[in-house]
This record gives sequence, C-alpha cells and structure tokens, in this order.
Amino acid sequence: MNTIFKLVVFFVLVAGIANAAELGQSASAEFGAENTDKTTQPMFKFDGFGSLGVNHSSQRLGDYVLDSTLPKGAGRSSDWAAGNDSRLGAQLTGNFSPRVSAVLQVISEYQADNTYTPVVEWANVKYAFTPNVHVRAGRIVLPTFLNSENRKVGYSLPWVHPPVDLYRVLAITNSDGIDATYSFEVGEAAHTLKALYGSNTIDRPTSISTSHNLWGVFDTLEYGPATLHVGYQERMASSHSLLTGIDGAWIKNSDLSIGASYDPGNWFAIYQWIQRQSTTNLTAMYAGVGYRINKFTPYMTYSNNGRSSFVPGFAAPTAAAIVSANKSQSTVSAGVRWDFMKNVDLKVQYDRVQLSDSSNGYLINLPVNTVLYGTTFHVISAIVDFVF
Repeated sequence: MNTIFKLVVFFVLVAGIANAAELGQSASAEFGAENTDKTTQPMFKFDGFGSLGVNHSSQRLGDYVLDSTLPKGAGRSSDWAAGNDSRLGAQLTGNFSPRVSAVLQVISEYQADNTYTPVVEWANVKYAFTPNVHVRAGRIVLPTFLNSENRKVGYSLPWVHPPVDLYRVLAITNSDGIDATYSFEVGEAAHTLKALYGSNTIDRPTSISTSHNLWGVFDTLEYGPATLHVGYQERMASSHSLLTGIDGAWIKNSDLSIGASYDPGNWFAIYQWIQRQSTTNLTAMYAGVGYRINKFTPYMTYSNNGRSSFVPGFAAPTAAAIVSANKSQSTVSAGVRWDFMKNVDLKVQYDRVQLSDSSNGYLINLPVNTVLYGTTFHVISAIVDFVF
C-alpha cells in the first residue's frame, strides 16, 4: 500500500506540473472543444458508496463466502454474516488539466485478517493524448468482466452481488502497472480497446499469492442497447504458504473471457463466460435477466462453475490436490431490487446452490474429511446499497 501511495503522490506532482505548463497555453482546438466542461468543473471531486448486507446459509458444515480472501462467512461460523457484502468506499478524482487527471478509491470491507482495514482499490493518474487515446499508471482494476470495474459499487448492480460461480474463478481484481485505451467508432458501433501490463498480490488467510508479468488485451463493443466484451490475460503466478513457509512454483495462468448484455431500458439480459488455465483447466458462466417495473426490478440468474481438469505436462496430482482444485457447483438465484429512495436501494435474494457429485464447491472451514458432494443448500441475502 505504501508503494501505491508514493506512486499517487509522485503522479499528483507530475499532474500539477503539467497543469501549470498548460495554463499558459490553450489545448488544441479539437481537444479543447471536447473538454470545455472539464475546465469549468472543480479541480477535485469526492464521491462515496456503500453497502450494508447480510447472508444466511442453510449449510451448517461450512461457510458460504463470496471471495477466497475471506476467513469466514455465513453457515458454520455464523448464522447470519455481514462480511460478504458490507463495505464503504470513497473516491477522490482530480482534474488537473484537460489532459491530466487522477483517481484514488479506498474501500473498507472484510479482509483476510478478520478486520475491515481500508485498502486501495484504484490509485492511478491518466494522461489523455487525444479525446480518444489515454494512458494510466498506478493501481487499475482489471476489466475482466462486464461489471469488473464497478463490482464493488452495489448500487450499480441489479443483484445483491455478482454471481459467485463466475467471479470466484478469477481472484485477481486489479493490477499495479499501466494501461492504454483507444476508443473509436465504426458506423453506429463504438469500440473501446484496452491493453495493460502490471503485477498483483493477494493476501489470503493461509497464503499470499503473487503475480508478475501480468498483461491483457480487452475490447468492448457497444451498439445501441447491446454490449459485447472480450478479454484475454496472462500472468506468472506463485503462492507462499503461511502455514508451511513454502513457496510454490511459478505457473503460467491464462484467462479468456466473453460477456454480452442487452438493455433497452425496461428489461435486461446478460451472459458472461470465462475459461481459465493454470495447472488446471476450467470454465464458468452465468446468465441473468431482469424486468423493471417502476421502482422494482425482479431478476433471475443461473451460474455454473464446471469441473476442473489437470493440464498435461505437470507432475501427477495427488488425491488431495484433485479434491482441492475441484470447486464445481451451480446456483439458481431469484431476487428483487427496490429503489425506494434517491440513490438508495434495497435488494433481497434467494440462492439455491447445488454442489457437484465430486466437489464441496466454494465452501470453506469444513471439518476435516467432510464430504458434501451432490448436496444442495440455500442462501438468503438482504442488502441496502447507496451512493453519495
């Protein structure tokens, strides 16, 4: 975190210098014409968001968690748990000149150390060469899925949380490095191409995972109410066990993701899919629909995380490794969103989780040698989201 803050301070200084340099001269006619509104806005803008949520799971032999970094959740550890969905976030945006801006976003949510210690989600500076081309440096959220960049802002989502069967497949959510974006139009279709390079570290209750040489390319195509998103990323990853002190081998990881949505206004449909490969190969997906009726939005989703298979070329896996790698499960969800106040919503959701016949799914904190293969359990969630 100290490195990120140093990086932000450095680029804020650079931004200030760039701003001072540009005060004595006007931007180009094309660039200035498309950014006139930015120059009249305050230099700094503060925004915030938050969610207060609880979950209850009928499965008493394990904990239902949405993220691999969480030490406990609803089920065995607690009848009702708030750690999955509760968070508070603040974002400071600085517009130093028509070309130079910066963003810092800090989020307080349940962490691996059993606290709500704030962490930096975004921390980067952007330089716009033209209205359609810009680069950023710092901490950048990976655009793996359609909702990746706003997944922490519950108010922006139709459901209580992004479907766990898909989003748990890729634990890495941000990169410390650089990215470049190019936007252009072909007829009535708008393209946004993005390339990035960086690194990542994830703290879990029993391990620390590190990724370097992380790179990715992404394309988002928007045509009327339809959106198509495609991405590919690679990295070298290793894990350090906090229990044994042993460092794992560096393994190449790759992820291919595809997402599509259609939202004409009064209803929406969305589909996302990912194929992930490291020592194992697996796929996951979800499909969801919803219909807006005044202030209410009932919705349904189906998600599935397929059984993983080991990739040839690695050492033969042990029986324990096979069990650990297989997280296959599927979930049918139904819920409703109620926008009962300006910038505030209430959501209630029911999930029916079906474990595969060879997996304990994503349940954690199970007693030793517990086998729940093929069983079904139920989760009830309620949440209030807000932005300010």
